[in-house]
Amino acid sequence: MTTIAIIGAGMSGLAAAHTLQDMGHTVTLFEQMGEVGGRATTQQREGYIYDSGAQYIKPGPVSTPFVTERFALPDLVDIPKPVWIFDQQGNIQEGDPLQNAEAKWNYRNGLIALARRMAEGLDVRLHTPIARVQHTARGWQLFSQANQPFGPFDRLLITIPAPQAADLIAVSILPDSLQERIVDLLRAARYNPIISVMLGYTPPPRERPYYALVNTDRAHPISWLAWEHEKSSNRAPEGSGLLIAQMAPAYSRRHHDTADEEVIHDTISHVVDLLQEPLHMPVFTDIRRWPLALPFQKADADALNALMLPSGLAFCGDSFTGGRVHLALEHGVNVAKQLSYT
Repeated sequence: MTTIAIIGAGMSGLAAAHTLQDMGHTVTLFEQMGEVGGRATTQQREGYIYDSGAQYIKPGPVSTPFVTERFALPDLVDIPKPVWIFDQQGNIQEGDPLQNAEAKWNYRNGLIALARRMAEGLDVRLHTPIARVQHTARGWQLFSQANQPFGPFDRLLITIPAPQAADLIAVSILPDSLQERIVDLLRAARYNPIISVMLGYTPPPRERPYYALVNTDRAHPISWLAWEHEKSSNRAPEGSGLLIAQMAPAYSRRHHDTADEEVIHDTISHVVDLLQEPLHMPVFTDIRRWPLALPFQKADADALNALMLPSGLAFCGDSFTGGRVHLALEHGVNVAKQLSYT
């Protein structure tokens, strides 16, 4: 039975793991964090439930059967209201009717529900960052930051963001001295940072005909503003509401080292200006910084995997597809099949 290691238990890694396990392989996932799912995650604080990273899942050839059949959960919701758009001047308009006609899937208790459901039945080693890998005559050996060895494994799939993967490969031992070429291909990916700011209000913000707003000209300090309690009534305490403001990449980059309290205060001012609603005094705030939030320039997965698949190594994830959850799931499945057939 072929043994396969997967570095990273985000959505792409989880999808790949099930695909490989279905095909008869023994799979072990190594995840540096204490939770699966990557950016498809959820926090709960003071009665508020919120998705601070990815906001929902769109339909696709992989995501649809995963969400509605194989990993179906009873608390699945399709966000009923549409997404509208706004520009630099704060002009709000209806969004694309075709895109708004698509399902926007989430869960009553947060997007993390799907990742946790997918992790069931898998061998996932949480809190286990991999510092380097080595290809030997017996396969792929992995080493933790404390130099603890894992393996050897017959094959290896790396699903972490490309900048992190490049750092990993740079200190590893690969066949035929391919580090430099692989690192160059991985470093072609460029990510935007995003700061997510959560603002809870009692009473809730005024009801709108939309669930969220997205900035289309990329010139506003806010790139995304969502009424989180529109996903499900349990997302905020009774009589309260929750806004999530995801700040634009330029803003997030500029305020990388700005104190959380200052960013929150500044975000509130931008929200008030955009909505023209007196929302100066939230009763709850939180902030989450995503330095590797969304790839704006993708790496070439085909070139990478063409080089390394003969040695039993492959790469997948949002570095090669962009930041959509349904695309990450699809890429994980497709690359896993390639790795299985190698």
